[in-house]
Amino acid sequence: MTTKEILEQLDMIYRQRLLEAHHDSYDLHQPDLDALTCVTDLLKILSESSPNDSIKVGELLAASNIER
Repeated sequence: MTTKEILEQLDMIYRQRLLEAHHDSYDLHQPDLDALTCVTDLLKILSESSPNDSIKVGELLAASNIER
């Protein structure tokens, strides 16, 4: 799979899960959706960087809004 295909699949999973959560009034907090968003953000950052780029873990965490 290419990065684009993976991102498309993650987006589809996110939209399906968001729709399910919207219809379930007891499901007010969706940690799985938060995790999917973080993974998608990290994948986008990594796919935009060159293999020779040095990316600090702290920068990735900050960019994807992940707490340490």
